[in-house]
Amino acid sequence: LVVCLCTIGCSDDDKENGDENKSDKNISFSVSDLSFLAETSSLVLTVTADHEWGVVSNQSWCTTSPSGGITGKTEITVRVTNHIGDEPRSAVLTFKSGSTVKEIPVVQDFKVKEVEFADEKLKAYCVANFDTDGDGLLSLGEAAVVTSMSPVNQGITSMGGLEQFTALRSLNCSQNDITELDLSKLGSLEKLNCSHNQLTTLSIQTNINLKELNAVDNPLTVVYVWTGFTAEDTFIIPAGSEFVEPDIVTPMGYRLVWQEEFNDPRDSNGNAVLPNTEKWWYETGGGGWGNREIQEYIAGVSGTDTCAVVSDGILKIIAKKTAAGKVYSIRMNTNDSWTYGYFEARLKLPGGKGTWPAFWMMPKNYRSWPEDGEIDIMEEVGVDPNIVHASIHCKSYYHSINTEKTATVYVPTAESDFNVYALEWTPDFIKGYVNGVCYYEFYNDHTGNYDTWPFDNPFYLKLNLAWGGDWGGYDGVDESALPAVYEIDYVRVFQKD
Repeated sequence: LVVCLCTIGCSDDDKENGDENKSDKNISFSVSDLSFLAETSSLVLTVTADHEWGVVSNQSWCTTSPSGGITGKTEITVRVTNHIGDEPRSAVLTFKSGSTVKEIPVVQDFKVKEVEFADEKLKAYCVANFDTDGDGLLSLGEAAVVTSMSPVNQGITSMGGLEQFTALRSLNCSQNDITELDLSKLGSLEKLNCSHNQLTTLSIQTNINLKELNAVDNPLTVVYVWTGFTAEDTFIIPAGSEFVEPDIVTPMGYRLVWQEEFNDPRDSNGNAVLPNTEKWWYETGGGGWGNREIQEYIAGVSGTDTCAVVSDGILKIIAKKTAAGKVYSIRMNTNDSWTYGYFEARLKLPGGKGTWPAFWMMPKNYRSWPEDGEIDIMEEVGVDPNIVHASIHCKSYYHSINTEKTATVYVPTAESDFNVYALEWTPDFIKGYVNGVCYYEFYNDHTGNYDTWPFDNPFYLKLNLAWGGDWGGYDGVDESALPAVYEIDYVRVFQKD
């Protein structure tokens, strides 16, 4: 009898465990799918099951409450948030009960994101001319492909909303009552006629592709232009007004002796251009560059792969993987060199494990490393994001013998925004700065020993983006970070008066 009871008990347990782990559970729904309008809303879904169950959504904008139930019928509320976009979006609700898995698809319609105009007359003009789908609205998508606009003599007082027309190459808004004109988002603009308005100031600092300007018959006093601007005959402004370039903050006791603002205009087809070879030369090739780096440096472009482009006031150095599986990048240097000075660049660094951007200096009369010296103004490796380094290298002080002279600083926006990195180099010291704050100092011991201070000779500036290597790849590389983009706003050199 005891044996029989034990056997029966074991059989019941095995059966129960088998039901839990192996048997399919029955679960059904009041509808097979859910559809929502664009606005925030909810629907009730009835779930019928013969066992406990749970549900998860694969999209954060679609949620359920409760997230599970028990045997019998359970009503759950499915909620979606407001959707403004260009197309419907979808989610999947996955229900699981035992080994049974079932899905309910969810689709939500969209509400077109309209351009928000500040002036109804400008809105009426744009809808009449650029509403391609005829729905009586001007979407962001419709605005983004407009290349020419001529709302002349429309009684417009504000051009608010113009910033959404990012492809605009020609704008004629003359003979209106406009008091302000924001052109900062219109980097492709080539022709502008804003004559016969009420503008007192005008900024075209970001419109470096502009070839024609007519701003007459405005009470203009100042037209703000880009650094290195040259007024051509095609730029017409009222008598008594003037072109004003941005102020360049100069360190006390120094003067600007060299600058690269990357303000080269696009070519005749509107394409970005390569860096100016009158100012820069390239180092090319692979081989690891002494650090077992992975990339191969090219001279701007190789075949269909371009890794150095200048557009809209920015140099972009791009590390990219080619169709053949190689990683191409750029290592470029100034043709000029200097002994002592204040050297600065405004940079936005790439992110991703494997990236290794740098802004640094090497001797013009290089013979051997580290004997002839190296000055690193800014280095960062993507595996340690936003940690920036400044260093010097010479025979007595370098990393291979653990005597390096270096410093680090945390720059929280190094990879998300532009920051100014600088170096001050005199016969007595070398100092590193970020946004004007000194965080690195190395002093000349004045012993006359070349091994400790080889820094009385001309050095040139370098910009490069390495991939992997002993430092950049010390924890491996993440190829999903490619293409990686290193952005340079300007490079400037100041020397003592």
